[in-house]
Amino acid sequence: MTRREFMGAAALAAAGSGLSAGTVTAGTPNLRVGIMSDVHCHHPEAVRRFVRGLEVLRDEKVDAVLLAGDLFTTGTIKELEDIAAAWFKIFPNDRRPDGAKVERLFVTGNHDEVDWDWKRFGTYENLRAKTFYYNREATWKRLWGEDYEKIRMKTVKGYTFVLRQWLCRPFNHFDHAVPAEPEVTPAFLEKHGAVLRSCGKPFFYVQHEPIDNTVNATWLFGGTKWDNGQTGRGEKERKLFSQYPNAVVLTGHSHDTLTDEMSIWQGGFTAVNCSSGCGYIFTAPGRQNGFNCEDFTRTPAYEMPCFNHTEPRQALVMDVYDDRITFKKLDTANPDVLGPDWVVPLFAGGATVPPSGTPKYDFAARKAASKPPVFAANAKVSVAYVKDGHHRKVGAPSCALDPSETHPQFRVTFPPITTKTSPTRAFDFRVVCEHRTGTIDTVAKEYRVYSPKFCMAECRETEPVTCDFAVSSIPANCKGQIRFVVTPYDCWGNAGTPIASAWVSPEKLR
Repeated sequence: MTRREFMGAAALAAAGSGLSAGTVTAGTPNLRVGIMSDVHCHHPEAVRRFVRGLEVLRDEKVDAVLLAGDLFTTGTIKELEDIAAAWFKIFPNDRRPDGAKVERLFVTGNHDEVDWDWKRFGTYENLRAKTFYYNREATWKRLWGEDYEKIRMKTVKGYTFVLRQWLCRPFNHFDHAVPAEPEVTPAFLEKHGAVLRSCGKPFFYVQHEPIDNTVNATWLFGGTKWDNGQTGRGEKERKLFSQYPNAVVLTGHSHDTLTDEMSIWQGGFTAVNCSSGCGYIFTAPGRQNGFNCEDFTRTPAYEMPCFNHTEPRQALVMDVYDDRITFKKLDTANPDVLGPDWVVPLFAGGATVPPSGTPKYDFAARKAASKPPVFAANAKVSVAYVKDGHHRKVGAPSCALDPSETHPQFRVTFPPITTKTSPTRAFDFRVVCEHRTGTIDTVAKEYRVYSPKFCMAECRETEPVTCDFAVSSIPANCKGQIRFVVTPYDCWGNAGTPIASAWVSPEKLR
C-alpha cells in the first residue's frame, strides 16, 4: 500500500474501533527516530540511494537518524567521506530545514572496519594510509566532530541510546595481525545498568550484528541459522539483555526484509531488525530465486535468476510515546508503507515486555496465531515448455543467468497471494512436480520460490510467480503423467491449501 492509502486505512480502523487515530499512527511522539542500516555507500549509485533515504527521513521530521552499521563496504576513508558529504547535504550543520537539530546515532559494521578485500591495496603501507580501521580516531573526529569510542551513550530528548561499534575478530593484513577486540558491552552495562533500569523509560541499544535467537531467527522453525560472525557471543548477549525489560536492541547485518514478521522479536527484551537501505535484500538460503551467499556458488546452480534484490530500499521511523513505541516500515525508493506499524506497548518503568505472560511479538505465539495464506478462488497453475532455458551462473553474486548453455525447462506460473483475498500474505511457495504411473503418485522434483515482490509493499505484488524446472529433472522414462502442485507459506512456515495444474503427459508440453 502507498503511504497515503495506509494513513487513510489506519484512520478508518481507529474510528471503527473507538480509538483515536493517534493510537494507530497519529499524535505527537516524544521522540521520532529515522532508522536505516547496511547502506553500503561504496559507489555513486549507492550514495544516491543513501541520499534519497535521508530525504525521506528528513521529510518525516525525525529528531535523530540511526545507522546500524555497514555505512560503507570496502573500508576506505573515502567512502566514509562520501557518507559525511551526503549527510551534511541533507542535514546541514545537523539541522532539519525547520532549524531543529537532528542527532547522529551511527555505529560501524564489519564492512566498515576489516571485512574487505585488503589485497587490492597492493601494500601494507597503502592499506594503512587509505582505510578507516587504521585511522579510526582521527577520521571519525574530523568528519563527525566527536570522539570514536567502541561504546558510548547519547541522549536525545530524554531517551538514552547505547551505541556499540563493530568488534573486530583476529585477521591478517599482509601478514600483519589484526587483534581481536575485547567485549565492551557487559562492563558498560554493569557500570550504567542501574541508571538504565531505573530511568522509567525504554532505552535503545544499537550494534550491527543481530543477537542470536532473536530477529529473523528462521532456524527456530527449521531454517538455516544466520552466521553473524560473532560465534559464541550471541547467547551471552541474549541473557545479558534479558536483565533489561526496558531495552530495545536495534541491529542490521542480515539485510532481511521488513515484510518478514520475524524482523521484530520479544522475549526478555525487544529486538528489531533494521534491514538494508542500499537495495541488497538477502533471503534465507534454499529458494530457487533467493539471494544469499550460500546460493552464489551452489552446485548445481539454480534453474532461475534471483528476484530483483536491488530494488527494495528499506527504512524505519520509530515514534516513542509515553505508552508505546511504533515502528513504521518504509520503502525509500517508492512512496510505500511496507505493512502495518509494529506497535510495542510500554509497561511500568518503561518495560517493552509485560512483567508476566507472553510478549506481543513472541515468535511461537505469532506462529500459532497466524492464519495460512489462501489462494483466490480463481487461482490457477499453468505450465509452459521453454526450449532454450538457462540456469543461474555459478559463482555470480549478481545471480545472472548463464548464457553459455541452454536446456529445455518447464516454467510453472501461478498468482501471488496478498491480503486482498487472503488472511495473510504469502511469503514463499513450495512447487512440487508429481509423477503419476498407474495408481502411484511420486515426487519427481520440488523447489521453494519467492514471489517477485515479496519484500516490497503489497501494492507492488502484481506479477505472477514463476518456478523453472529442468526437463532433465523429470524421469526420462516417464510413461505416465506429471502435474505441478503449489503450496503457499507465510513467513512462519505455516502452509496453506495447495492448488495444482492438470495432469498431462510431458510429451504434450513440448
